[in-house]
Amino acid sequence: MPLAESLYIQQLVELLAVVSSSPDEPTAVQHGVERSAQALEAEVAAIVFDGKVAASIGFPPDAVPHEDIVAVGAQQRADLDVPGLGRCPAVSASWAGSRPGQLVLARWGEGFAIEERNLVRGMARVLELTLTMLRTLAAEHSIRESLEEQQRLLTHLFAIQRAISRRDELQRILDRVTAAASDLLGDEVGLLWLRDEADSGRARLVSAVGTLIDLDEQPTVGLDEAGTGGEAIKADQVVVSHGVAEADPALGRLGLDPVYASLAAPVHDSGTVTGALLVASCDPDRAYSPADEQTLGAFAENVSLALTDANMVVRMQQAHLDPLTGLASRRLFMEQLSRRMADQEPLAVLFLDLDRFKEINDTLGHAAGDQLLTVTADRIAAQLRSGDTASRFGGDEFAVLLHQVDGLTDAMVVAGRIIAAMATPVRVARQRLRVAVSIGIALSETDPMEPEELVSRADLAMYEAKRAGTGGWAVYRPDMSPAATA
Repeated sequence: MPLAESLYIQQLVELLAVVSSSPDEPTAVQHGVERSAQALEAEVAAIVFDGKVAASIGFPPDAVPHEDIVAVGAQQRADLDVPGLGRCPAVSASWAGSRPGQLVLARWGEGFAIEERNLVRGMARVLELTLTMLRTLAAEHSIRESLEEQQRLLTHLFAIQRAISRRDELQRILDRVTAAASDLLGDEVGLLWLRDEADSGRARLVSAVGTLIDLDEQPTVGLDEAGTGGEAIKADQVVVSHGVAEADPALGRLGLDPVYASLAAPVHDSGTVTGALLVASCDPDRAYSPADEQTLGAFAENVSLALTDANMVVRMQQAHLDPLTGLASRRLFMEQLSRRMADQEPLAVLFLDLDRFKEINDTLGHAAGDQLLTVTADRIAAQLRSGDTASRFGGDEFAVLLHQVDGLTDAMVVAGRIIAAMATPVRVARQRLRVAVSIGIALSETDPMEPEELVSRADLAMYEAKRAGTGGWAVYRPDMSPAATA
């Protein structure tokens, strides 16, 4: 092999080694310019992409003749004016591929020989292949990072949805979502605003990451003062703010460092916008991408799921539980009674009424009356077996459903326990009161009967017990007609 050709191959190998070892494409372009100039002893070297000089040497940074270099790359001229040297012969070689470009060199003295021009074309080919490889590797790395990011997102969302399905404490779920959104998006601040229940025109801060504010007080601000979060609530859509320090007044009020970017997504309860999940950054260069908006939206949807589920449970409890005593509501009691009677279980219903309750309520006040009802409910529930149901029917009336009773004896034993429990004095409004209870008992029969009929029989028996004296029980008999009882 001729010596010149061997040297040219060595130059190409060295260029390949330098460029391919670069960590990224911009660094590889700069190294390619420097190595090409060294190989051909050129005073000027440059690489052009899309009609713009991407990297160059031989000119002061503020005096690069971009148009002249681009013209040489397009083979519209054959020389360059180099400071201190004057007009110098130039040569260029182009490449195609995914990102077409040109390698441009110029040196003082004689022009480039044919062999040197061939070397420049070879260098252009090496640059094309190597830069394409780096670009491919960068794309693969970006895909891997994207997949890892998606995996982290799915891991967070799975943990959150699992907590929702387990009905974990709502505040813990909201804190987890806020922290996960801030962590995954890499922002210093994460906030969750919810509309104030007393004033829908204000927002209440219920969860926060990156601020030392005391959330025990759950500070509130007007929606107009809640910045990006308030805008997301009012518009019911994702809102982005970029590039202005402390653009979000609510963040400034929380004592945070100057915030240069914030992103907020609305959250909903049963389809109605009820708050906003927000992340914010103190980095002046922070810019949110459409992917960031989708990620925050996914977390906001999980807040919506948690709120809707929690409020649905509350609404179900309100419909089926007495809000004062926590016992089953009348509706829930009748549903359970209907189901058990349909299964033809041997049942007993106890109907209870407090003696002298109206007198106590009128004398000591409604607060004392409510306290007495709560104590009564606790004492009744404490005397029941697992599977029995205690209910507050209204006022001072209670009902108990005993399932799988073995005749009248079982019902009388439970009634006796309740009467004995109520005989213990109750401390209400700083007074010790003795409050008796009258109980009526009715057993289900083999003949078909409506649930309302069974409850009515127990009610009639209760009035019979009241007529006999306070603190006793009576069992329903067929001769206990409503007229006789009246």
